[in-house]
Amino acid sequence: MDITELVISIIEMMIDMAKMIAGAISDATAGIVPPDAVAPLGILILLVILKAGFDFTKKVIDILIIIFLFYVLIRIIPMILGMF
Repeated sequence: MDITELVISIIEMMIDMAKMIAGAISDATAGIVPPDAVAPLGILILLVILKAGFDFTKKVIDILIIIFLFYVLIRIIPMILGMF
C-alpha cells in the first residue's frame, strides 16, 4: 500500500463514519427536521463534535497521526539505509 492508497482509505473511513452519523441524525429527527435540512444539520453536528474536541476525537486523530508516522518511517528508512 502506498501513501496515496493509505490517505484514500483514511478519507473513505471518515466519509463512512460521517454517513453513519448522518443516517443516525436522519432517523432521530424523522418528522421533526425538514428533509432538506438533514444534510446541513449532520454537517453542523460533525463540526460541533470536532470543535468540542472530545477525548474520542483527539484519540482518533492521535492514532491516525501515529499510524501515518510509522508508515512514513517504514517508507523512508530503506531509502536512508540505501544511501550508505
